[in-house]
Amino acid sequence: MNKIWRWIQFNLRYFARPPWDTGVSPPELVDYLQSAQPGQALDLGCGTGTNLVTLAAHGWRVVGIDLAWISVWKARAKLNKAGLAGHVIRGNVAGQVDLGAAFDLVVDIGCYHSLGPHEREGYRQNLQNWLNPGGVYLLYAHHKASPEDAHGVSEADFEHFSSMLHCQWRKQSDERRPDGGGGRPATWARYERVA
Repeated sequence: MNKIWRWIQFNLRYFARPPWDTGVSPPELVDYLQSAQPGQALDLGCGTGTNLVTLAAHGWRVVGIDLAWISVWKARAKLNKAGLAGHVIRGNVAGQVDLGAAFDLVVDIGCYHSLGPHEREGYRQNLQNWLNPGGVYLLYAHHKASPEDAHGVSEADFEHFSSMLHCQWRKQSDERRPDGGGGRPATWARYERVA
């Protein structure tokens, strides 16, 4: 998909409420936050900031990045309305973005699986720079409908993150959710970086 068209499409979707914007943080994220020591967190493809608010409410210092200007504006407003601090920037998670820090937690709830092959390489390179040693990467992604499908992830994607980040990962769940995935199976994965 043409990058400009993709940018336009995401901005238009955020004039309304896109199907993936449920307004509720997933239980897997909340469960993790209840047992983790707060630090600095990055939300990739943060949308309207629902998970930024949840993270900040649990004591995390938060940064969010999203492609769509409208979602960035909505995320900033949501943090402000909740009386919580956070930094939200408009940017491409696969592009050259200097966030000025590395993070103890990186969260991706539905961003990576929508990227094309070249963008995925840039994303993975950025992730290596953004995730601290000892940090945790939480990924929620829809599966490919077929091997030729450009949208979604395969087992190879999950294994690639594991070898790239020199970390152990575990699949937390395979399930279907009403979040714009068209009923596709989805996986929660948790990676803990060791080096």
